[in-house]
Amino acid sequence: MTNVAMDGILSDIKVLELAHAPSGAFCAKLLADQGADTVKVEPPGSGDQARHEPPFIGGKPHPDRGTAFLAMNTSKRGVTLDVTQPAGRDLFLKLVSAADVVIESFKPGQMGSLGLSYEALKAGNPNVILLSISYFGQYGPYANYEGDDLIAQATGGYLYAVTGSADKPPMGTALQQMEQTAGRNGVIAIMAALLQREQSGAGCHIDVSVMEAAIATPSGLIHPYSFTGHNPRRGNGDANVMDGMHLPTRDGEVTLTTAGTGGRSMEVWSEFIGELRLLDPKFATRLSRQENWEELRDLVAPKLKEWNNLDLMRETMARGLVIGLVQSPQQVLDSPHLAERGFFVELEHAEAGTLKYPGPGFFFDGVNPMQASRAAPRLGEHNAEIYSGQLGLSNDELSRLYAAYVI
Repeated sequence: MTNVAMDGILSDIKVLELAHAPSGAFCAKLLADQGADTVKVEPPGSGDQARHEPPFIGGKPHPDRGTAFLAMNTSKRGVTLDVTQPAGRDLFLKLVSAADVVIESFKPGQMGSLGLSYEALKAGNPNVILLSISYFGQYGPYANYEGDDLIAQATGGYLYAVTGSADKPPMGTALQQMEQTAGRNGVIAIMAALLQREQSGAGCHIDVSVMEAAIATPSGLIHPYSFTGHNPRRGNGDANVMDGMHLPTRDGEVTLTTAGTGGRSMEVWSEFIGELRLLDPKFATRLSRQENWEELRDLVAPKLKEWNNLDLMRETMARGLVIGLVQSPQQVLDSPHLAERGFFVELEHAEAGTLKYPGPGFFFDGVNPMQASRAAPRLGEHNAEIYSGQLGLSNDELSRLYAAYVI
């Protein structure tokens, strides 16, 4: 247990990240947070684009205070390197020679044009695993199209059937959900490739598509249509008071469900909120409740407004009912449940100060593996440590590389 907390389960794995998209950065972060020795490679001068995206710690733009970068790059070391220059490419290949995994998010073919194709990497390290994350995959008619998270949601069918209301235009989800799903898919693929390498002794090239991550994730989207021809549409919760609609309480919102009612949904809820009119046969089935949803809402909503969120959750859960408490970020941070479990971890950053990070969502023998993590690297923070300490470059060689804007 102590070794997991101190070193991480992937402490013998070396990862190089040459990614400029959130999916690649998140994939590398997940590996780094589990102990993988992960080096993030950024362009000299400006660094990763995420460093310049608001909001910033302290409010003013600063490359080491961008919250997007700070969130996606925990546990990594960081170097600057211009791989478009021959000297930069050669240095990168030297780093690859000692790596287990390389993660990149360039457009398909761009790594090859830089002399960094999988074949080139494999020539110096036959065991290396290359993960390429792009929006549409490494080949196919869309491969060279530009993309982003919203485009992946749209082309993957997510906007058509999952988010938004039936009588309104499609609405995308926020927070780069497809990028992060693709990053998680990448981690799963890397772990499988590492296991395969133990048996075969050879690395491989993994092709991850953000669009395909969107398609593969929601089981209620593609599978019903491909299995039965049923065409799902968005807005299933619009008229569903008891299973999907957000309703106001005294200090927030909740989402009710009929789960935990043992097939007696309206009887149980009628008893709990003290509203006998819920027993009317017009509310007996899910379909009839949808047909009479406005009347049902007008009966339920005033009763819920008598409750505070946390009190309502405690009382309903104690009776085996299931509700969704809509919590603000502050309520999540202050959650006594998460505090007791040790879910959040505080990490020190030399420029941004003390930062509170969510854990990975799992524990090893009761230990949060992020306890041994460090905050995101400052721009070029580990240049000397890696180029001199690992590759053996002299101070004069480093100075020449700095002067040529290679590092």
